[in-house]
Amino acid sequence: RGCAAAGRSPDPLEAGMTELLAPPRPVRVRLDGEGLPTHLESAAGWQPVTRVLNRWRIDCDWWRSPVSREYWRLLIDDDLALECYCNRATSEWFVERVYD
Repeated sequence: RGCAAAGRSPDPLEAGMTELLAPPRPVRVRLDGEGLPTHLESAAGWQPVTRVLNRWRIDCDWWRSPVSREYWRLLIDDDLALECYCNRATSEWFVERVYD
């Protein structure tokens, strides 16, 4: 298969995807001292991360074209669930999915 996941995989009970963003959209993220996301920037300004719903990491195709991402399912402002990832090679953040 070529991919190995570390940590917990996404919880299927938290599904309810409304939009898959292809390609994923870049997003600016503020982190706390432990590296946890605290805010995401949107057109309306910086939105608080209310809760981390899930977190997992993937490492794929290390022998060819490596992909190393840390995924986060975040609750934003008690209202919106997003699936984001941080590209571990570049430290760039992207929003990939929007949930109900």
